[in-house]
Amino acid sequence: MRRLLTALCLLVGYVVPLSADEVTSVENPVYARWKNYPVGTEVRYRQHTQAQGVDERRLMVYRLTEKTADQLTVEIRTRQEGAAESDETVQTQTAKRLFRLPPGVTARQFGKPAGRKAEGQEELEIPGRRLKASWTLSEVRVEAGVTETKTWISDQIPGGLVRSISTTPAVRSQTTMELLELRESALQKAEKP
Repeated sequence: MRRLLTALCLLVGYVVPLSADEVTSVENPVYARWKNYPVGTEVRYRQHTQAQGVDERRLMVYRLTEKTADQLTVEIRTRQEGAAESDETVQTQTAKRLFRLPPGVTARQFGKPAGRKAEGQEELEIPGRRLKASWTLSEVRVEAGVTETKTWISDQIPGGLVRSISTTPAVRSQTTMELLELRESALQKAEKP
């Protein structure tokens, strides 16, 4: 009712103040997970998909290419494992610092996966370091059936993702994405004493 009244008032030139919940912006999780790293930082992953007899492995490199106080850009390079770098596909993702909450979503709910079944903390070992990570197990219904995903996130990794495993039993599909390597910017290395 309040939204209808607000819309009607705007049509006739009256302004009705919106409640704080209706205008809340939060820091974009993508921005938040990259903002503390220098431009040039790279995170490398392997994505392995097995589905109905298909076995595919891809290498993915996420690289911070631009950063300002208001937004940042991450380049994502993807190629089949064993393929030449010239066969890569390249995409860019721009993340503004602030994100307006969708209607009906609170700041506390924002960024949490749908269908959460369980959550916890775990220490993981990746090449060269141990990480403290939080994990979430979620279940969603997709066209192919129920998909269960367990995702590990760490503040110690640019972008946050350490590992993700998604399984859809109805189509015998499993996709695993694992962190292989973190490469800090050459600029940052040069600045260290």
